[in-house]
Amino acid sequence: MTDPDTLDAPEQERSPFGGVTVRELVRDVVAAFALLVALPLPWDHAHRGSDRLEIVLATVLALLAIAAPYLRRGGVGPSSWDVLTSRRTVALACVPYAVVAVVYLVLDALAPADAAGGVGAGLAVGLAGAALAAASRWAHAPAVVAGVVALGTLATPVAALVQGAPWVVSVVGLLNALVVLGVLWFTVGTYLRSGDLASGYVLLALGGAVALELVLFAGGNVDPWFESVHEQRLGLLLLPVVAGITARRIVDDAAATADEPDDVRAARWVAVALRALGLVALVAAFVALVALLLVVADGVSVGRVLRLVVGVLMVGVAVAARRALARDPRAGHATAVGATCVVVVLGLVIVVARAGLGTQSNVEELLVAFGLPAVALAVLLVPPSVRALVASEPETPEPAPSGPSEDAPSVAASDAVSETPAQPRVESATAGRPEAAEVSSSTGAYPVAPAAEPVGRAPRSAPVATRPEARPLDATQQIAPVRAARAPDSTQVLPPVQAAPARTAPVQAPGWSVAQAMDPSTPLADLARISAEAPHLRSYVAANPSTYPALLDWLGALGDPAVDAALRSRR
Repeated sequence: MTDPDTLDAPEQERSPFGGVTVRELVRDVVAAFALLVALPLPWDHAHRGSDRLEIVLATVLALLAIAAPYLRRGGVGPSSWDVLTSRRTVALACVPYAVVAVVYLVLDALAPADAAGGVGAGLAVGLAGAALAAASRWAHAPAVVAGVVALGTLATPVAALVQGAPWVVSVVGLLNALVVLGVLWFTVGTYLRSGDLASGYVLLALGGAVALELVLFAGGNVDPWFESVHEQRLGLLLLPVVAGITARRIVDDAAATADEPDDVRAARWVAVALRALGLVALVAAFVALVALLLVVADGVSVGRVLRLVVGVLMVGVAVAARRALARDPRAGHATAVGATCVVVVLGLVIVVARAGLGTQSNVEELLVAFGLPAVALAVLLVPPSVRALVASEPETPEPAPSGPSEDAPSVAASDAVSETPAQPRVESATAGRPEAAEVSSSTGAYPVAPAAEPVGRAPRSAPVATRPEARPLDATQQIAPVRAARAPDSTQVLPPVQAAPARTAPVQAPGWSVAQAMDPSTPLADLARISAEAPHLRSYVAANPSTYPALLDWLGALGDPAVDAALRSRR
């Protein structure tokens, strides 16, 4: 008798989506959508994608390569077709599409200034879809694509100077080149240099926002969007291509951080918001400067004055929001969210000044009005780890122990790897903050700084001189001023606990914040001090791309799960 379970087995094996991960399915669906949408969009000033046979054939070939693995899993075709379903085959099938797009880019660069060239939305969206579908495993592919885009944007002001264009055209081209280079540097550049996953997330969000703008607004019959080496600007429309070629690496790195603790995740999302707000300030400054140049060159108009004033306001609001969030993510969260909403309102003013939402607006204006603020709001409001961070109470230091035990270790000493007890110290006028721990140049070991004892901590019931285990003071400690002991009789013998009950109150924690611990621009010496003085911030220091190897080795030897997870995310 036939087992009923075996009758369903062939159907399960022939499922088109059997063995396909969610991220692979999403990648292929988005790539196929981009390739299809690129057909009716303009590729240059004279043609849309559907008007050119070579574009249609390259699109069909790429779509068949994307669909082949799913068709084969569904039982379509003989088993000999399995060789056509590998990812390498899909990547090779996308090469003709890339070749056609590159040819159009070269023709635009070599064409005369008055020729019908240009780079349209169809080329940008279609090439991004082909790059996403190819999922290239060549390690240098993102750097090469970003380099090509950078060279193209640098060629724009050079071409304007060579062709004798008006000065305002050359200056706008130069400003556009600076903006595109800045965006590339702070996104794909930072990600490739240091593996900073927050920069990778910003790159994907930025590329997706530009692609969505191109699909919705750039293909109209009236004033479609074009960029060209000969038209003041080139590069912003090609950001989706850079994001598409880098997407596989970013997604793989993100999957490797699935087991990270919530505090590390929250720190990364806050870093994404910081980078998004920084890009808001950069792009808004570009919008304001272009409006100022047009006012100087062509005269005053309502739209130009509005873009100038609103652009300056957006820069100020974005910078203020970024500073508040960087100073303290918990306390500055509400300020950052409110300021980002203000940026959206100001962006609406620019869009209205451009005669409404549509092709009259530029890609950078819609990006600074909606795309980048949406990224910042999403990472500040949606992730559960960020909500938990905001809802948590601020960490307060534990009160100093007042028991009679003479050998109770301090909080910092209990976290240290070395078993050497903390050095005894005499309180001085500068007490309250320990000296920074130093890295040994010969061994690379990171000795822990002496434990930061509370400033007001009183000694035990017996004076220091009567302790049998007390070690003699060295020369440095003997020269400490007697007044540092804060004894009423100005002697070396410290008063008992009962004489200073007010000094048993908790001391203030060292003035380090999460933003300082995870900021790549924090000095290395400060990173060492943070690791020694603020154990709860060590996971953020471990995730900081600027942390030096010796400190990473020391952090890895602590055996802290949160620190270990942060170290694994760097690989």
